[in-house]
Parts: sequence; C-alpha cells; structure tokens
Amino acid sequence: MISRQQIKAARAMLDWSQKVLAENCANVSEPTIKLIETGKINSTPETLGAIQQTIEDAGIEFLPQQGVRFRDDLLTIIEKEHENDNIYLKLLDDIYYTVKNRHEEVLHSFIDNSFSSPSIIDRELTVRRTGAKTRHLVRYGDEYLNYPIDEYRWLPEGYYINNPTTIYADKFAILVQSGPYQGKVSQYVQKIIIIKNKDIANVKRLEFDMLWQIGEKPQKTIAEATYE
Repeated sequence: MISRQQIKAARAMLDWSQKVLAENCANVSEPTIKLIETGKINSTPETLGAIQQTIEDAGIEFLPQQGVRFRDDLLTIIEKEHENDNIYLKLLDDIYYTVKNRHEEVLHSFIDNSFSSPSIIDRELTVRRTGAKTRHLVRYGDEYLNYPIDEYRWLPEGYYINNPTTIYADKFAILVQSGPYQGKVSQYVQKIIIIKNKDIANVKRLEFDMLWQIGEKPQKTIAEATYE
C-alpha cells in the first residue's frame, strides 16, 4: 500500500494542494487526506487505492522503497531490499490497484501454492475481493491447491519452470530468479519485471489460453485450507 510520504511527494510533483487532490478523488475528503498525511489515521485499502488511482491517472508512478516518479508506461522493476524481502507481496499490491473495480481476469502461470505464506494468501484474497476472476497453470500432478479446483489446470509434463508469471489488465509480470541454487529460494537474487503494454499482455493471454485448453484439470486438493 502507498504511504503518507508518497502521497505528499506525489502532490508536490503535481503541484497539487490537499484540496485539489480531494477535488479529483471521488469520495475522499480534504480533511481525510490531511489526517492520512499527518499520520493521525490508518486509512483503509479502499481509500488509499482511490488516492493512488487518482494520482496515477495524473501521471505519477509509485515505486518500492517509498519512491515516486513521473510514470514510465512501459517497464517497472521491483527489486529486493534485503535477503528476506518478499517482493511477491509488492506485485500483488500492483495487481490489486490495477484490477480493482475493473473485473479483470488475473492469470498465473508456473505457480506453486505450497510456497504461499499467510501474508501472500491474505493479499491474494484482497485481490479476489475486488471481483477479479483468477486462473492458474501449475506443475503436472500438483494437488496443493488453495482455491477452487475449477481455477486450475496442470501444465503438460515437462512444461513447468520455476519462474512464476502473471497477466493482468494490460500488464505482464515475471519473477526473475538468478544465482547458484543453495537449497533455499530466498538465496536467489530476485526481482520482478512488469511490462505495461496491451499488445504484449494480449499475446501472453493467448499463450495462457492455449496451455489452458490442453491442460488437465486436477480432481482434488491436499492443501490444509482452501479459499473462495
């Protein structure tokens, strides 16, 4: 979620007062913005999302590490700040802000739900509550499935690679892993590359659908808990 410091920095870049931001942001008042920026309230994801969308529509991009810049519409790179940084949560934040109120489909490939921490599941459920539909392509024979089985297809044997990708709206994201494997995924050097381009996203969506059509539907899940 965006921070109060990022909101203030973005307003400064746009030369917007709190009043101007409120006038452009539906259902968010000037007093609310003031309270958020002074840290006197912890706002809801819906309110912060509305503020972020308004500022992004004006040409500003929010970055990891409290960054703010004028938007580059083609490429965003999210990098780890420290060894145990879970950058996948930052991708899920971007998915949430991109698809909310748009009823877009979110397509995950090369996913392994058994690695999903409680924080990842919580963030995924936040995305699902936007009304976004989700489908997953997973390793052949994988039965550790956190969501309804209808949302899954097994990739053909030999097609799975450990580099998750996601397609959402006009964006294609890939988790890049490099460095020698030493027994823990966290020991890879990781980053996420997000390409914002409608044509690229549509091509990747077609590729996903081709694999979906030939993929086999699992019949059960062995996950300890499942979610709608």
